[in-house]
Amino acid sequence: MRIPVIIPFYKRRDQLDRCLAHLRRQTVEVEAFVRDNTHDNVFFTAAVNEGLCRYLDRSDAVPYVMVLNQDMYLRPDAVEHLVQCMDRRPRCGIAAPLHLHRSNPRYVVSGGGLAAFPAGAWRHGPLAQFNQDTEAPWTDGACLMLRRDMIQRIGLLDENYVFIGSDSDYCFTARLRGWQVWVVAAARGVHEQGMSSRHANPALEARKVQDMLYFGEKWLTGQAFARLAGPAGQVAPETAAATLDRMRQVLMAATADPAGRVVAR
Repeated sequence: MRIPVIIPFYKRRDQLDRCLAHLRRQTVEVEAFVRDNTHDNVFFTAAVNEGLCRYLDRSDAVPYVMVLNQDMYLRPDAVEHLVQCMDRRPRCGIAAPLHLHRSNPRYVVSGGGLAAFPAGAWRHGPLAQFNQDTEAPWTDGACLMLRRDMIQRIGLLDENYVFIGSDSDYCFTARLRGWQVWVVAAARGVHEQGMSSRHANPALEARKVQDMLYFGEKWLTGQAFARLAGPAGQVAPETAAATLDRMRQVLMAATADPAGRVVAR
């Protein structure tokens, strides 16, 4: 089985060469698709979706597809461990490795997402603390293995996110549809974290803020619903809360047995 790997690439050829060299040493066969954003920059999310479409359209139904940053350097058995995790867990739609510190590979800088808004926060600490696979709310898009069946059921990444936010958004969307997100303790890679953090510019920072504004409107405030529903379809927050409470009461009554006990569904 050959695992496709989608790499959104921008300018730093030294990082890409190192990333590809680590892929060539993997214990399972991989196939890299490099989407070069250097002169035609569609940014992260659109570049990933371009790669996903490329593999979803193929006649040979690859079961998994990887997304990988150019500055993520995987240990030789990382892809194999991610595959094994997904093979063991049919509802695992997204799997990710531990991200190790570039100067101290015994320290985990990302072991699964915590807060996603307004800035990402991750589980981190000494590598010895990360000794078993864990389910996570979301995980960093620098390295993700995605189940093909999940992609076909929930769709591509949301391109309203141009640069950041699409990773956590996609994990939440997957989980909302019944899929799981796992961080695999035996799968590891060094994350250099170079392009976006060290070469930031005002336009890029503004784009990140726009991405987070969209995240907030979509997941936190209901503003996206209000905009799409139009004036006639909008509901005041207090009215919505009261209506939901009444619906929950109706549901409890409908699912209770004659003795008043709620019947498990």
